[in-house]
Amino acid sequence: MTRIFKLIVEKEKSQLTLFEDDGEVAAREWEEGRDMGRRLFESIDVILKERGLEPTDVSDFIVETDVSDNFTSVKIAETVAETYRFAVR
Repeated sequence: MTRIFKLIVEKEKSQLTLFEDDGEVAAREWEEGRDMGRRLFESIDVILKERGLEPTDVSDFIVETDVSDNFTSVKIAETVAETYRFAVR
């Protein structure tokens, strides 16, 4: 079974979704508030616990956005995703 986190970062809100074999199984959404790191880590933790998963059970982490790469939340999101992918491999 393939599991992937997908984070969509928008100017006003963000949503982290867990997919299993192309189907959405869990999601968390929050409004932009200069706390991307904290909200993202909390969401990862909650989703993993709800599904009874370990971090290594999720094989990839994708970030999608139409917001400028200069937006701090996008930089934080991309750093978390890159670190997550590195850590689980």
